[in-house]
Amino acid sequence: MADEKNNAESRKTSKHGTVINVISSKGGVGTTTIAVNLAVSLAAEKNSPSVALIDMNLLFGDIPLFLEIDPEYNWSEITKNISRLDDNFLRSILSVDASGVSVLPSPSYVSDPDEKTPEIMAHLLMLMQRVFDYIIIDGGQPLDDISLKILELSDIALLVSILTPPCILNTKKLLKTFRGLGFPLDENIKIVVNRYLKKSNISLTDAEASLEKEIFWNIPNDYQTTVNAINEGKPLAQFAPNEAITKNFKKFAAKLRAESEKAGPAISSYRRTMKKTPDSGRYIYQKEKMSINRRRRESDTAQHEPSSNGRRRKMRDGIIIVDHDRRQNDNPDYNGPEKRSGIDRREGKERRQKE
Repeated sequence: MADEKNNAESRKTSKHGTVINVISSKGGVGTTTIAVNLAVSLAAEKNSPSVALIDMNLLFGDIPLFLEIDPEYNWSEITKNISRLDDNFLRSILSVDASGVSVLPSPSYVSDPDEKTPEIMAHLLMLMQRVFDYIIIDGGQPLDDISLKILELSDIALLVSILTPPCILNTKKLLKTFRGLGFPLDENIKIVVNRYLKKSNISLTDAEASLEKEIFWNIPNDYQTTVNAINEGKPLAQFAPNEAITKNFKKFAAKLRAESEKAGPAISSYRRTMKKTPDSGRYIYQKEKMSINRRRRESDTAQHEPSSNGRRRKMRDGIIIVDHDRRQNDNPDYNGPEKRSGIDRREGKERRQKE
């Protein structure tokens, strides 16, 4: 009875933290500034949620400079001791800022890139979701397998842009890329405009029309205050608590928290071929919108789904099975095998037996 009670309490107190990935549309748009100040603002929210900040700029991360901390450990400790990675080990290597944010910095030197793998990233994020309420990732630009794995596991992707033609064009290209990949889900991608000026040549309305997507948030341009805070090694909440940009980050954090609570459990969205049987032309792939915690969703109970190309689609526990006749490749008007009489079928069977 005691063991059952402890297990029940453990399940009750276990977290399922929200992963927020801050991505840049172009170099120098301020992703680190946003990631750091968003993490600090979330930690200051009501009930003091636990927040972790991960620097995924694996070559030249700057988060320790923004928070004026001298971390003893960095990413290399994760890769060297992956077999020991558990809650206690994770807590022991994280540096804690004065704001209460736990920081995992990147190495201060160029290390072997093969040490960091998508599997390690998945293990780390799923473990962090059990320990923290929010995991903020300074993701930089998504270019490699590790970045794509982070995108796949992210609950919210903040795509940072500024109102200039090159940035808007890059943002549009990234949105198209994400839609082609199938992740993150379009509703989980939030466009954030940094260094916003009301008298900009490109208005928010123009940007939304070009991107064909609503802008989630804009952060005012206060370059001097931001640079001075970085030079002091302090987040805006400590350096300039009464400035408009600091209040903007507080409202930003509150809105993101409301969005994450509304969204519910973490969702990994991807569409990937799982099996191909050469002789029958049968393809099996995972259905979009799969739950990371393996909970079965209502959409997985459907028995059939409509098909635009006439193929038969069947569902089995969230897996779509598609039957495809290879003869259809050569003849687009082919509608399946011709009906034959019982005599024709028997003659064909006898002929094959003789052969």
